[in-house]
Amino acid sequence: MGCDYFISKFLEIKFVNSMSEITIELEIDKGYYSFSLDEDDPMYDEKYTEYVEKILYRRMEPILIYDLDQFTSKKLEDKYRVRIEEELEKYNKYREVVERKEWKDIREIVKREVRYERE
Repeated sequence: MGCDYFISKFLEIKFVNSMSEITIELEIDKGYYSFSLDEDDPMYDEKYTEYVEKILYRRMEPILIYDLDQFTSKKLEDKYRVRIEEELEKYNKYREVVERKEWKDIREIVKREVRYERE
């Protein structure tokens, strides 16, 4: 079944000596518009546009997961460390980061949310 928009949550990994980032998608949820103004209302287009902009504005503030060579909490480390290492292995960053038992090559990891309309 279709949807009107998507809500994507992901981890964004930034490295110390690299301009490139790695994004790890965590989840994608579907969203549906529920706009109830009659389409014959003279303000319909304007109010509908405002409604969509409000719906597509992110609700979740970015969450810092890893910074200053450490996870920001043990809970977050337990939740994300294995997943991050698996993804790093796919990008051949695993060897650089994990074999040395250091995460110093990682500058920060942030959990973000993005909302976007279905095409």
